[in-house]
Amino acid sequence: MFYELLQLAISNLGRSRTRLLMTSGGVVVGTTAVVLLIGLTNGLQQTAEASIGSGAAITQIDVYPGWNPDPTVPIPRLNDEAIRAMSQMEGVVAVIPTLRLQGGEIAADDYVKYGEILGIDPRYLPYLAVRTQSGEPLTLAAGQGIGGSQFGDNFYDPTAEEWAPITIDPLATPLKLRLYQVDGTIRRVNLALTALLEPTGGYSDMVLYLPLADVKSMNEALSGNDYTDETFVYDQVTIQASSRETVSIVSAALREAGYSAGGMGEYLNSLNGFFSTMRLMLGGVGGVALVVAAFGVANTMMMAILERTREIGIMKAIGATNQEILTLFLMEAGLVGGLGGVVGVVVARLLQDAINGAIQNTPQDGGGISFLPFDASQIGGNLIIVPDELIVFALILATLVGALAGMYPAWRAAQLPPVQALKLE
Repeated sequence: MFYELLQLAISNLGRSRTRLLMTSGGVVVGTTAVVLLIGLTNGLQQTAEASIGSGAAITQIDVYPGWNPDPTVPIPRLNDEAIRAMSQMEGVVAVIPTLRLQGGEIAADDYVKYGEILGIDPRYLPYLAVRTQSGEPLTLAAGQGIGGSQFGDNFYDPTAEEWAPITIDPLATPLKLRLYQVDGTIRRVNLALTALLEPTGGYSDMVLYLPLADVKSMNEALSGNDYTDETFVYDQVTIQASSRETVSIVSAALREAGYSAGGMGEYLNSLNGFFSTMRLMLGGVGGVALVVAAFGVANTMMMAILERTREIGIMKAIGATNQEILTLFLMEAGLVGGLGGVVGVVVARLLQDAINGAIQNTPQDGGGISFLPFDASQIGGNLIIVPDELIVFALILATLVGALAGMYPAWRAAQLPPVQALKLE
């Protein structure tokens, strides 16, 4: 019976093709808008993610000492005990503590500079989101250092009358650390730079990494005090999460423990949350067009009932039940929505290809497209990305909109008394 009703519904729609096309036109516009607007947010999200990078960087969490305005609440310290507790958290692969050198300057022949110098346990170097650009593989022993990609920049001549930045080759220039100790003496430490890291686009490009034990010893000499278990704390801790999905779970656990958590992984989660909200909002804009189209479908179905009242009476007289009449008109309304959805998806696909093709063929300006506020070349110029599941969702949504819009007219048709319907001329 279902197949016969479907054939009859298709036949009934074919009797008034012009009305069918005009009614489904609203569904076409709404479906096209939903697909294109959601596809646009997909493209923007992938562009933003591509600009952040991938790999270990997006699963790293930077941990800092927390802050609480209530002085009676103890603030957790980044000491060895805290490091052990963090390493036991679910989803944590590695805990990488760093210690900042508290003073001194870097000298390269006659040039000097001040910069960020961090001590790190050499065992944790493989867990950092860095790779060697030049020099030896990632190894770090006593008296050795590893520099960021821009470590050789911003040296200057202290005897010059005007400051001017000087760039050196730190791998080919002898380096020394000048430590101004608490007793007024200057301690000079020879430094062998073993490697420069690839650019990351962050502050680590300027950092000099030294063995943690070396920095700890230098800080003791600078302050004149030896570290104890009670006084020693790390400046920062970097946690490597097991996956991108566990970043938010680990970050929440850290905040609950009283620490501050940030980093690329946290930023990426916030970014994804923003685009999810944006996707709902823009999808809602397209949904408004579908709601408007639903009124058109309902109006068309009501007119069809008025025009086919006698036909409905004849169907009931020869044995059609209210359920079958209801199903027939719901099928017709659903087919109107489904047809509009199919055409809308086709139009959206054509517009997607046209827009993406135009962007890909647009001359590039400095690595990007001049009229766009971002570099779409990072995702191959595909500004609008429409996955297959979005197509399926759009078709189901359009069909449901049509069926729901035809619910009341179908119910009205099913409730028509057959005698009254047959008497109507």
